[in-house]
Amino acid sequence: MKKRYLTRLLLLLALFVIPFAQANIQSWRVGHNGLYDATNPPVDWKANLLFEIPLETKSNGTPILVDGKLFYTAEPALLICADSKTGETLWSRSNDLMELSNLGPEKRASVLAHQQRIHTQNKQYQRLRADVKRLERSINKNPDNADAKKTLKQKYGETEKMNKSLNALRKDKAFEKFISPPAHNTNGYSSYTPVSDGKRVYVAFGLGVIVAYDLAGKRLWSQFIEHPDHNWGGATMPQIIDGKLIIRFDDYWALDPGTGEKLWNADSEVVFGTPTPFQVEGQTFLFTPRGEIFRASDGKRIHDGMVFLHKSRDWSIFNTPTKVGDTLYTVSGVEGDNGDAYAYKIPQDLDTFLKKGLELVWHTPVKKNRYYSSVLVREDLAYIVTRDNELTVLEASTGEIAYAHKIKGARGTAYPSMVAAGDKIYLGIDDGTLVVLKPGREFNELARNNLGPFRSTPLFTGNIAYLRTYESLQAVGSL
Repeated sequence: MKKRYLTRLLLLLALFVIPFAQANIQSWRVGHNGLYDATNPPVDWKANLLFEIPLETKSNGTPILVDGKLFYTAEPALLICADSKTGETLWSRSNDLMELSNLGPEKRASVLAHQQRIHTQNKQYQRLRADVKRLERSINKNPDNADAKKTLKQKYGETEKMNKSLNALRKDKAFEKFISPPAHNTNGYSSYTPVSDGKRVYVAFGLGVIVAYDLAGKRLWSQFIEHPDHNWGGATMPQIIDGKLIIRFDDYWALDPGTGEKLWNADSEVVFGTPTPFQVEGQTFLFTPRGEIFRASDGKRIHDGMVFLHKSRDWSIFNTPTKVGDTLYTVSGVEGDNGDAYAYKIPQDLDTFLKKGLELVWHTPVKKNRYYSSVLVREDLAYIVTRDNELTVLEASTGEIAYAHKIKGARGTAYPSMVAAGDKIYLGIDDGTLVVLKPGREFNELARNNLGPFRSTPLFTGNIAYLRTYESLQAVGSL
């Protein structure tokens, strides 16, 4: 007990005395590859806990670290700034569209009344759907029930009429941007990790809005773009690329980071992951999870079709391509139907690239399942994990499978993306399990921590790790 107390005291002293050891981590999964330059990252979470700050609402977003401050999100549209040494909240800002729009009393009352109309009709719509399901079950049990069939036909008509009425209310141009779009509870509105250029913090929410703040919490500008294109919501992280702020809700958009002015937009179908930038002869391009390539300067689509898209579930693209050196890695799949991992080499010659695109290094069929976690590449090995916690490790140069291993004992879903810090790999599962692995061609579990439910990704700086769970903000250290 005394030893644990002394260890924690030394860690806290180190956290306060050497703040310069904390490098800025200004974007999600640093460097587009999840490789943290950490020294002696922690293994045993609970034994080395520096602070654990209770939080009121959940979020899937990951904190970023800028000038000793942690910036993270909370449902439904909150940006929070905390002291990285103590976890103490320095400021928080709501990004509700009514607040951002500075509505006067009359307009606010009108919006609230419209929202109430939608709420009332939606309750009626849900009751109608419940009636339909009940009648369908009744008819399945007794196909000759003529009265039930007649009533069901009537309910179908009422349901369709109510749905059209609801859609009309939601799309009313006078109120549309103030109406929260659909979002599944798994995803919510705050899954977008903030990004910083060192002077400003940019944060997006599934309400269709992106906002810029300075580090002291002064709002610099806000921009309503559009609602996400899937009923589960969105999760494409904002990024600073080629001097532009890139974001996606329904289309990809490039904004001026200083003003929020819209510079270009590019059509794209549903995707939950984030594009990865790369350069060829000084020109910057974006490789999207759907296998598209856009030019960062003007949003022009250069190539597409570089990953397999399921015929009926082409939205099943959840993670972000990983860039290591001159190679891009990506994985996707649909349960029971397909699983595909790819490695693409980035050509050095611009003309060759514009004509032929990326050079396929390998394509390996893998477990037929969804892949929420992005590929992690470390020490010539590529790590992928299915949503059901099946880990597969491939040779990064050839795509040959080195080994596969089922993570047993965890009951959740592998939503968080794997990361590496120092000589360790961290694999998260949303039931609260954080598995610490030793890299290599054999499975070697170093530790398993139970931290409470989370879907964000840990970040590391020096010997300190931070994690935002559903219930708390945690800092952990090691000596």
